[in-house]
Parts: sequence; structure tokens; C-alpha cells
Amino acid sequence: MSIRRIMSLGGVLGLSAAALVTATPVAADSGADLPSGPAQDGVEVDVVPDGEQAEAEEYWTPERMAAAEPVEPEIVEEVDGATLEDIFSEFEAADPRTIEPHQSQQQNPADSPHIGKVFFSTSAGDFVCSANVVASANQSTVATAGHCLHDGDGGDFASNFVFAPAYDYGESQHGVWAAEELVTSDQWARSSDFEHDYAFAVLETKNGTTVQQQVGVASAITFNQPRGQYYSAYGYPAAAPFNGQELHQCQGTASNDPLGGSTQGIPCNMTGGSSGGPWFLGTGSAGAQNSVNSYGYTFLPDVMFGPYFGAEAEQVYDYASTR
Repeated sequence: MSIRRIMSLGGVLGLSAAALVTATPVAADSGADLPSGPAQDGVEVDVVPDGEQAEAEEYWTPERMAAAEPVEPEIVEEVDGATLEDIFSEFEAADPRTIEPHQSQQQNPADSPHIGKVFFSTSAGDFVCSANVVASANQSTVATAGHCLHDGDGGDFASNFVFAPAYDYGESQHGVWAAEELVTSDQWARSSDFEHDYAFAVLETKNGTTVQQQVGVASAITFNQPRGQYYSAYGYPAAAPFNGQELHQCQGTASNDPLGGSTQGIPCNMTGGSSGGPWFLGTGSAGAQNSVNSYGYTFLPDVMFGPYFGAEAEQVYDYASTR
């Protein structure tokens, strides 16, 4: 069993220890006539027709927003014959820093209006994630996780994708913004590789105004940075014990994934729904974005992992930011 296929979506960490959470792929119902597929080497894209953008905004009533769920997990008990308790024990002895608990703190969304909540649909229902407006040539680009807009493993893009900046208990003073294009890595789209679980949505322009102009700020974004830095992660955790209505923040120093690969983890108890939320370098939300909330392990509670933003992530960003 590949370790890249047994990682959980969105930091769904609330199940019992000695179990590993992995996402159950769900097919998006975005329509066979949509022009989706490889845009260039390393990049997969879905162009959303104008009519479907308007329909997406209308679709997300307050009732549907309130009912949307984080992705459902399934349980895996061992990896290549090794129990997860064994893996956890080895990691705890080798790197205890990573497992130091950190309880997230509720934040005022108005203080970070570039961070928001994502809503999207698949054939399995309506779901939620988090995202962040990043500086771009088009002033319309938000960063999120790959699994927040594509189901991976050669599947489909999501439909009804919208971004609600500064979301707060069902309200966004900046409105709801539909996606014009959904862009992710081909490594995520083709094989659900969590080392490449990053994506960008290019949002609509409303009456000549971009989302960056509307919220008044966008985060710098950076790539190929040194590993093991101190991060502040933000998101809208929706799985218990959280309610999905509040913006939360975690902070901590990143360490390597105990199962290998390029991903890093920080102490954080945020759960599903926080997927796609930004990791900022340093303390607070003013730093440059350098990863996203991606997954967690139930054998390693209260740790959130995110992909390393290297050259391949930069390639996906470069494509989206200039659309």
C-alpha cells in the first residue's frame, strides 16, 4: 500500500488512535462538456462556463452552507505490515517536538479578510474547505488544497466552487465569489499524491472589481524555502469539536512526516474543513504563504501536515496567477 494513498484529508484527526484516516474519493458532477484536463506539463485545469459561475453563487443558500460537510474518512489500521502504534512510537522517540500539542485559537475574520471558506459540490454532496487570497497578476487567485477542488486518482473537478472571504457564522461582508478556473497539480489529479496536494482557484471579476480589490489585501506567496520553519496556520475546522463557523489559528515549528516524503507537520488540533487553509511564515497572518492544511493521522493526534511549496507548486501558481 502506498503511503501517499493513506493520508487523510483536511486534518481529520478526531478518530481513535492506532488508526489512519484516508479520504474516500468522490466524483465531482461538473459535466462532461467542460474543458478540463492538462493545461501544460504538471498542471491540470477546469474552465467553468459563465452560466455555471452564476448558478454556483445562487446555489449556496445559507441553508446549504450550514449543511455542507468535510469529506468523510475511512480507517486503515497498518502500513506495509507495520502497525500504526509502532510507527508512532518510532516517530515519538525520534522527533518529540512534532507531537507537542497545540490548541488552536479562534480569530476575528475581519482581521484577515483575505482568508475565507470554500464551498463546493460533488456527486456525493456538498462540502467545505478553506482558502486564502494570494498576490497575483490577475488579483483573483486563491490558494487551497488539491482535494478541495479535485477528487484525485484521475477523477473529476468539483462543481459549484465558491469562496467566501472573511466568513463568519454564515456571513461574508465581501460576498461570495465563484471560480472561473480550477487549477491543480497533475500529481494530485492523477494519483492523489499528498506531496502535491495544492491548488489555486481563479475567481470571477464582479463589475470590474477583483476579489483582491474587494478585500483590500492579498498574501505574498513564496516557494523553495528552507524546511523546518515556524508557521501560523489558519482555517475553518468543521469536524468535531469545531462547528465550521469560526476562523481558527495554530502555530508551531514544522517537522518531517514520519512516513517519509516532502510534507511537513506542525502542532495543530484543527479538523476537517480547515483543509486548504494557509500556512504563513512566522507569527500571524501577515507573513508569506508557504503551504496549506492538507491531512493528519489519528495515530499522531493534533498534528496538521501540509505539502512543501517547491518548484512544482510554483509552476501551478504561475499558471493560475496569470489567467
